[in-house]
Amino acid sequence: MSFTTKAAVFTVAGLAAVFMTAPDVSAQFYKGKKLDMYSAGGAKGSYNRHLRVLERYLNRHIPGNPEIAINPMPGAGGLKAANYLYNAAARDGTAAGTLLKTIGLNEAIGRRGVKYKTAKYTWLVSSGPIDSVLALWKDTSPAQNIGDVFKKKIILGSTGKGSPTFIEPTIMNATIGTNFQVITGYKGLGKVHLAVERGEVQGRFASWEAIKCCKKGWIKNKKILILMQSGLVRNKDLPNVKNVWEFAKNDKDREFLKFLAAGSTLGRIYLAPPGIPKAAAKALRKGFWDALHDPEYVAETKKRGMGLGPMPHDKAYALAMSIMNAKPAVLKRAQKYLLRKRKKKK
Repeated sequence: MSFTTKAAVFTVAGLAAVFMTAPDVSAQFYKGKKLDMYSAGGAKGSYNRHLRVLERYLNRHIPGNPEIAINPMPGAGGLKAANYLYNAAARDGTAAGTLLKTIGLNEAIGRRGVKYKTAKYTWLVSSGPIDSVLALWKDTSPAQNIGDVFKKKIILGSTGKGSPTFIEPTIMNATIGTNFQVITGYKGLGKVHLAVERGEVQGRFASWEAIKCCKKGWIKNKKILILMQSGLVRNKDLPNVKNVWEFAKNDKDREFLKFLAAGSTLGRIYLAPPGIPKAAAKALRKGFWDALHDPEYVAETKKRGMGLGPMPHDKAYALAMSIMNAKPAVLKRAQKYLLRKRKKKK
């Protein structure tokens, strides 16, 4: 064998050895770094609570074990956090967040204030569905049963027009004949709950889990009535409470309400800004997926009454895109109900 041939053989063998033994770049990406996690909910809401519980498991399972800092960012019905994560957060892999299930719908209908592209986020995972419920305070609500909901005016609290706390009751008014007056502007669901207790509003249409895990006294002391729920199927905790779409008056309305219910299945999503390094995206996806399946974490969420049903990033992305790419007639109808027409200047 000639020197040239031997050199070539050794070179190829050497390169093969390097590629076979080279460490996975993603495994070292977060070593010595800090990951800032932004939450669309307030400090006392279920989004922040989920992050607080998940934090130490993420640290354990993200390769490199980064320090994790949680930053609640309520406001504008989730748009404040969504816009910040997309436009201002670091794109070097050191920022991620949990956003509301309505981000795709808000972009698709052209809601004012949306400054992001749903498809361009780095999708990481969905930790599970979020079922909203109509919860009314017994002592102040004029409605004391499901029949009353269609006969009496009820005041609900909301975090903003981009939030399910506004979107879902508004759609219900237009399609099934409820008469909700929605008061917006509360900084996070925790503030809405405080307003309910104070009698400022008579109820809210929001996460069932936020009551189950964070307001157990409401249930134990029978302070509230749960009269409706979102989603395509009934929550296992509430088998006798009808989904909103079950009140539809015709097939067209039923189809439209089921389209909106898909957001509940999309659920609690975790995203990172667009264009982060591939190694970071790989490490985050692995870390979130492994953390959400950690037996200790699963046991803790069950004990705390926190919902769990992980969906991988590609399936969550596909579901969000199905909402974005709904039939034009469906989106046009959503625009009609949810967007206030601006007055033309004289």
